[in-house]
Amino acid sequence: KRLPVHTLKIDNSFVRNMLGDRQDEIIVHSTINLAHNLGLKVVAEGVENEELLEALNQLGCDEAQGYFIARPMPILHLDEWLLNSRPLKTHFKNPQFKR
Repeated sequence: KRLPVHTLKIDNSFVRNMLGDRQDEIIVHSTINLAHNLGLKVVAEGVENEELLEALNQLGCDEAQGYFIARPMPILHLDEWLLNSRPLKTHFKNPQFKR
């Protein structure tokens, strides 16, 4: 059976505490693996720091969103943010990983 979706988003309630809560880390890692086995991309929400972003990359997460990357903004400010945003220091093993 095919699901009519292409992307699965992991809620920030699991992501934000995964570095200090083994159960949350297991849930996030298992969700990433399941989604990839189903041919889905994975977006983690609630990324608040570089350590969390790096951990998600190591687990194979495809994309991330959260305050570490950018605060919510009006679409009119997107071009300016893209021009002036800081590059991420982390070198991701997953070339599809996006900020």
